Amino acid sequence: MPELLFLQAAPDATGLRAAVTPWLVAGFFAACTVAALILLHILGSRLFFRLLEKGRGGPIALGAASLILGLAGVTGGIFIPLRETALFVGLASGFLIWTAFGEVAEQLGWVSPLSRSAVILFLLSFALWLSGFLVRGIPVAVMAGAGYPACIWGLHLARARILAKWGPSSLAAIALALANSAVGGGGLALGMSGGTPVSGMVGGVIFAMSTWSTLEIIWERGMARKPWRSG
Repeated sequence: MPELLFLQAAPDATGLRAAVTPWLVAGFFAACTVAALILLHILGSRLFFRLLEKGRGGPIALGAASLILGLAGVTGGIFIPLRETALFVGLASGFLIWTAFGEVAEQLGWVSPLSRSAVILFLLSFALWLSGFLVRGIPVAVMAGAGYPACIWGLHLARARILAKWGPSSLAAIALALANSAVGGGGLALGMSGGTPVSGMVGGVIFAMSTWSTLEIIWERGMARKPWRSG
């Protein structure tokens, strides 16, 4: 009888392991993606402000280098056959492109998220990115490289405009933080439920973007100090 019970339990354990493994794989890639993007944001901000202390030449060179590397990464990612690697290269390239067009350009006063042209530019770029899903054959690296700056630009516009109009302590800012948290948690859960490295990375990106936007609101409220500030 004990042997029979063991034989009946063994297939159940094997099935459970087979069902859980994809979740663990997706969760691992999601966690790595979140950690990498948050770390890149912090290190990039530290480097930018260190260079800005010495003049505008350093940040301009940083923006130019980021743009060149980002475009080169997207171009090189087209020829990567492995989907997971191409997605990673595309996301990293998108981060560099966002650094050039978003972070550096805004900090130097070339772009303002409060301007009407910024909204028009976002709507056009986001619509163009969405239309890419209707066309077959577009490489994963291109979609990832274009999607990262388009999506994070939208989050940045919403946050900047809400904080400028109502302030970081307003009900609108709190609602935005809660919405970011809900989107980030939902994206992470959907990414893990996909059970693949690709879905895990996509879920991690959504969670990282939403988390960073929420952290920006927290820092603006004065509840914590930005990690790249010395005081």
